[in-house]
Amino acid sequence: MSLFIAFNSALSATTAIAAGTSYATGAKVALQLNVPDTGLIRLVEWGVSFDGSAAATPALLEVATTDTATTGLTTHSTTLIKSLNEEGLTGPLSRLTMGTSATGYGAVAITSNTTLRSLDRQYVAPTNQYVKMWPLGREPVIGNGTTESFCQFRINTTATVLAIVYAVWEEHI
Repeated sequence: MSLFIAFNSALSATTAIAAGTSYATGAKVALQLNVPDTGLIRLVEWGVSFDGSAAATPALLEVATTDTATTGLTTHSTTLIKSLNEEGLTGPLSRLTMGTSATGYGAVAITSNTTLRSLDRQYVAPTNQYVKMWPLGREPVIGNGTTESFCQFRINTTATVLAIVYAVWEEHI
């Protein structure tokens, strides 16, 4: 079993630190994890932080599972998703399915709520941050079915905001 982390943006490619993603008004998918057929992940932690420059109206954040992918995301890869195990950067590679309609990130409108199951829903002020860690042994399990599953980190704003969303999960694939 390995722990992994992914963000809603690419890792810093220069000496500058990469910024988060801009979200215009409306409901968007910020980060999507695609668990392959018969795969299983346990969502250990997730969080969001804002740049603090937006209007004071809180953003609605949701983590949900669905059987239908949101398409048009920027593809994540095994070089962008990092192992958090003791091996560090030389640890195992994630076995999630990567692609624009698989594991990816961005600010893409939600396209489906097929078999939706909400795991966490919070209002967070765009001048604040939120971190969710489930108690040991009570982490949500995503996957383990005969078809692929998707875990989506969604954001719904009333004004344009800049946000960084991240997820930490354990793979049992």
